[in-house]
Amino acid sequence: MRNISESRGARGPVWRYPARLGVKYMLLLIFSVGVLLAVACSNTTTTPAATATPTSARTSYPLTVTDALGRSVTLNQKPVKIVTVHPTATETLYRVGGTAIGRDTGSKYPPEAQGLPTIGGSYSPSAEAVAALSPDLIILEALSQAQLLPAFEKLGVPVIALRAASLEDIGQGLTLVGLVIDMSAAAAQAVNQIESRIADAQELTRPGRSVLIIIGDANRNIYAAKPESYPGALLALLEQKNLAQGLPDSGPYPGFAAYTGEQALTGNPDAVFAISPAPPPAPKLSEMLPQVPGFNSLAVVKAGKVKELDPALFLQAQGPRIADAVERLAGYLNEVAP
Repeated sequence: MRNISESRGARGPVWRYPARLGVKYMLLLIFSVGVLLAVACSNTTTTPAATATPTSARTSYPLTVTDALGRSVTLNQKPVKIVTVHPTATETLYRVGGTAIGRDTGSKYPPEAQGLPTIGGSYSPSAEAVAALSPDLIILEALSQAQLLPAFEKLGVPVIALRAASLEDIGQGLTLVGLVIDMSAAAAQAVNQIESRIADAQELTRPGRSVLIIIGDANRNIYAAKPESYPGALLALLEQKNLAQGLPDSGPYPGFAAYTGEQALTGNPDAVFAISPAPPPAPKLSEMLPQVPGFNSLAVVKAGKVKELDPALFLQAQGPRIADAVERLAGYLNEVAP
């Protein structure tokens, strides 16, 4: 990714992007995360890059754009009946002022989308259920749903793919959707607000702490988020030292690396954050660490300062709420390792 700067007041923030970004209960964890952790570099051509400059320009149709998969998509008229089949798609659409007529069951935010008809889960949405809603636009997520394109394209409806693996991706996605639904001014405002909030969090957060963000599998192996993962990208925005940097991908979670108790002792992190996607009564990973050799000797674990990160905010709904995630992470960092 590239570095982007903009001046704001007397001190201009510098946008810091990453270099490129019980057993039965633990089984629920894997099912909850699945392919949502996939990360890739953004690749757009004719779609405008994210901009922080509000515009009142109206969209003209027919309109041809390039989506996050590099596909050229033409819309003959403004879409008004939109189906979103992924939380990233749903949250992006609503963040720029749009609305949907159908959603996947995994889309839990915003609240006003909860009364919509559902078309199946993010992993296996029903093309037939989508067709029954007679949409004029379908929005999906590029990294985990590209395999769904053939089925949806057979419906003869424009399909655009979004990606949200980084702040840059999210800005581009907001800009793209804003353009497509003729809400470019709202999209630019959303990008402004997100970047401003992240800048404030950066200003209030000391850089350079050594940090681990971890998750486990059904066999109680532990994996740490690398910079290439979404949680790792959030750490990079706050200029923290990621102890998993440079490790090879391993295990069931793309962008994560196997991390042992011995490595944890050597790294001696200033802060440890745990992600436990499985719902109660599944045990929290932070509660299990005092029984894990190596991790149980860490000062931060002994002090009971391991914080749980909301899996919806930090894994499952990558997108416009990135500012919420950065602010939450910054607050935890300032609390456990001031």
